[in-house]
Amino acid sequence: MIRDDAIVEEINALWLPVYPHLVGHLLAVSGIEGGSFLDLGPFAGGMALSILQRSTAFSATVMDESQRVLRWVEKKAAEAGHASRLTTCRSSFTPIPAAAAAFDLVGVRGAFFFLTPSLLREIRRVLRPGGFAWVGGGYGPTTPEEVIAPIARRSKTLNEAVGKRRITPEDAHDMVVAAGLEDCARVATDGGLWLEVRA
Repeated sequence: MIRDDAIVEEINALWLPVYPHLVGHLLAVSGIEGGSFLDLGPFAGGMALSILQRSTAFSATVMDESQRVLRWVEKKAAEAGHASRLTTCRSSFTPIPAAAAAFDLVGVRGAFFFLTPSLLREIRRVLRPGGFAWVGGGYGPTTPEEVIAPIARRSKTLNEAVGKRRITPEDAHDMVVAAGLEDCARVATDGGLWLEVRA
């Protein structure tokens, strides 16, 4: 990935109308109604903001290497009145600086820009028993076309500018195998390309 925080911030802001739909799907598929949520990576923050908006039963941690990304999330959370349930952590991801079984839910959007088998193992490590991780990219299966259409062209241009990788479902499955998670992770292609990990 070509790290350009100005472009990343534009992408994250552009996708604000999408995140509620991603979170709705994440909660429906996981069946989890409350607890701790980890939003990880350069495109983190939007799902955390949406999950905090959706339910007071959740707290959220946003983790990225960039202070700029974290400040953007902190500002948005404060504006929405959710700052008390948000934690930010400036860190690299391998290892994830959290205890084993620390989170009920993990979300990683834009994951294939930077996902590795070792990071995938780390995501599984920090999931609590019964927890769920949704790791990948795309608009998700429930985001309506009227939300996607106005941002699709600009989003594609920006994604290319930061070095979007072309990943096939077979590549994603190979990553699951390399991570040793065949027993708990599956590839999903509805609404993009995602890995669903169940603890």
